[in-house]
Amino acid sequence: MELRKQKIYKKVFDMACADLVRLDIREKTGDAGVCFSGKDHGVAIEVPFFDEIITVEMPGFSFRSSKSATVSLVMKIVILHYLVRASGIPLADDRISYEDIPGTRSYLPVFEARVTKPLVSAFGYNKDAFLESGLAMGGKREEFGNASFTFYAFPRVPITFILWEGDEEFRPSVKTLFNPSISGYLFLEDISVISRLAAARVIKAARMKYAYEMTE
Repeated sequence: MELRKQKIYKKVFDMACADLVRLDIREKTGDAGVCFSGKDHGVAIEVPFFDEIITVEMPGFSFRSSKSATVSLVMKIVILHYLVRASGIPLADDRISYEDIPGTRSYLPVFEARVTKPLVSAFGYNKDAFLESGLAMGGKREEFGNASFTFYAFPRVPITFILWEGDEEFRPSVKTLFNPSISGYLFLEDISVISRLAAARVIKAARMKYAYEMTE
């Protein structure tokens, strides 16, 4: 099953590479809000991705993290899709929930299982750890719920996580909000993927912080 999944991902990756090659790089990077430069008969595109910069070099399609972190195949695909899909639509002042994005409602149970439930499990009774982890990722504090923050997966893809902390009477819950323009920057499947990556990074930030404090 895993091998089959990797083959599918590789096919999607190859298609995304082919799509980007056919496009005007100057126009697409402008629409995506990222920088590019000529380099050795090719181009290097610098894509802000959460709290790091991923450099994509074409035509070879090599990926390099500013944090020397591994760039997984899934990450490569969603980065390429962002560059291909980017429409240049301005960000709105409004925010919408996942199920209000056209075409996503039937996928809500999967989204909750992969994104919100892991966050509830990790932070449902610890709003301070939730907020501190978000801020450590470069997030901006918001005033929703008991704790909330917004950070950018890409320059034009903000994601807001909101936590309502649980107590003896109420169960904890998490809500995810997006800019209404997100469909102009990511395909529907990519919205779920980038949200899952966002949640995983927040949880990882908490684990690193509190594991470090325990060793002090």
